[in-house]
Amino acid sequence: MKRSLALGLCVSLLAMPVMATEKDTLKARQDQLSNELEESKKAQAETDAELEITEAERDAVKTEIHVVDDRLNELSEQIAIQQHEIDTARAELESTRQQLSVQEEYLESQKELVNERLRVLQVHEDTSYLQVIFESRSFGDFVTRAMTARTIAEQDRELIHNYMSEMERLESLESTQRTQLSFIKQKERELVITKQDLDRTAEKKRDLLVELNEQVEQLELEKMTRSEEQAVMAEQNRIISEQLEAIATAEREAAEAAERAKREAEARAAEERAQAEAEARESEVEEAPEVTAPTETPTNVSTSTGFVRPVSGYVSSPFGPRDNPLTGVPEIHKGIDLVNASGTPIVSSAPGVVIKAAPATGYGNVVFVSHVINGEIWTTVYAHLNAITVGAGQQVAAGQTVGTLGNTGWSTGPHLHFELHRGKWAPGQPNAIDPAPYIGY
Repeated sequence: MKRSLALGLCVSLLAMPVMATEKDTLKARQDQLSNELEESKKAQAETDAELEITEAERDAVKTEIHVVDDRLNELSEQIAIQQHEIDTARAELESTRQQLSVQEEYLESQKELVNERLRVLQVHEDTSYLQVIFESRSFGDFVTRAMTARTIAEQDRELIHNYMSEMERLESLESTQRTQLSFIKQKERELVITKQDLDRTAEKKRDLLVELNEQVEQLELEKMTRSEEQAVMAEQNRIISEQLEAIATAEREAAEAAERAKREAEARAAEERAQAEAEARESEVEEAPEVTAPTETPTNVSTSTGFVRPVSGYVSSPFGPRDNPLTGVPEIHKGIDLVNASGTPIVSSAPGVVIKAAPATGYGNVVFVSHVINGEIWTTVYAHLNAITVGAGQQVAAGQTVGTLGNTGWSTGPHLHFELHRGKWAPGQPNAIDPAPYIGY
């Protein structure tokens, strides 16, 4: 009875015969899975280090961009101030030019008068006081003439001197203002050139920041994907450990049952021999009766259910090469896409144990199921589900609902992305095969 219960428990847990070869196969799978899990952890550690470095570079570039932006704002303010100074200088220069124009118009209008006064001054410069005395009628007239001539001459000199001084002042002011305007313009040009250089630098920094942001996103996605991969591998490892433990328990119980049966058989045989000897002595019969010792041989249970179709519908994308519908990049499609209405039940293709039942990058809501069929490990994947109806570690039968069809994850419409792996699921899906022939497509 115990042996039957043990075998029943083993079949329930493993859906496979309790055989030493299967135990060795599972142990080899477990060792390989452990090695790959360690490799994945090492790769994740490298990804984490690269992510940390890239994030530090990104933060440094952000700081540099802030510095450049502050400098650009400062230059913009300086350029605005320079432009205001240029406008002011231009206004002052225009005012000076207008004054010069007025002076020139005045000079033109007084040209004849000024020329006459210059001739008079020239004449007076050449006339001696004797001429003034000879022309004078009296001493008083002489004094009057001398004073008048001196006054007129001084006034004319002052007039002409003031006029020329004003002209020189305005011309000098104009020259100074032109020089100042030229200097301000040059300074503005230098500021503009500096700002243009900084603009180009800022643009390069922003392009670099975009690139670093993309690298960070890619590394974060890689980190998240590796974490999900490790979770799946760890769960597979746990299930294999449970299978190995169940096999060991079944083998131990079977061995104990066989040992008990052997002892019982030996005891019965000894008892029968003793009885036969006693009867022989009593009947003095030389030939001893033949004794048949019943033996109990363990029976190995093997089931091969094959695979059932997880959902009906038409194939929108078969297994193999294609252009990714989201990115347009060529890729190998590691599964088959089956289209049906959203909410349609999705069933397990074979009896097994659920490895993962949760959202995953790219897959959306996804269910992984591990199967052992005729001593061989298989894994099926049901992706883009609208809802999940099973949990990790749960045993499922062929045809049992695991979720409903949906459009989650990297999907362009309601469909089931179904994968079949000959062996365990591993990063990069190296064990994926075309599921179409196995499910009747």
